[in-house]
Amino acid sequence: MPVNESLTRPDQLPRPAAGLPLWGLTILLVEDSRFAADGLRLMALRGGARLRRADSLAQARRHLGLYLPDIVLVDPGLPDGEGEALIADLSPASARTHRPVVLAISGDPGKESACLAAGAAGFLSKPVAGFS
Repeated sequence: MPVNESLTRPDQLPRPAAGLPLWGLTILLVEDSRFAADGLRLMALRGGARLRRADSLAQARRHLGLYLPDIVLVDPGLPDGEGEALIADLSPASARTHRPVVLAISGDPGKESACLAAGAAGFLSKPVAGFS
């Protein structure tokens, strides 16, 4: 089946609908808490984004080997290691051609400086405030 080239032109891509600021974005959430992941999934869906979840560094690396998300949210405290290593791998200083926006998300505000030093573009404190 031939590829329809008009679907790949930027002017043919879907436009964000009113109230859907994340329309068309893919988010990889690297988070071991099912409760936090479920809440963030609902927020992402309400914003128009698709959220995929990895509950460990190993699973996140498998995800990243298959697709390139637009945004990666990384909890620094994961069962198989520190999320700062993944943040550093995805930072602009790395040799990757596609660089997602990388944000750290943690309930421990003491992790903020280490995450930012590793290359995170920002830090979100848990619990994350929902949409109104």
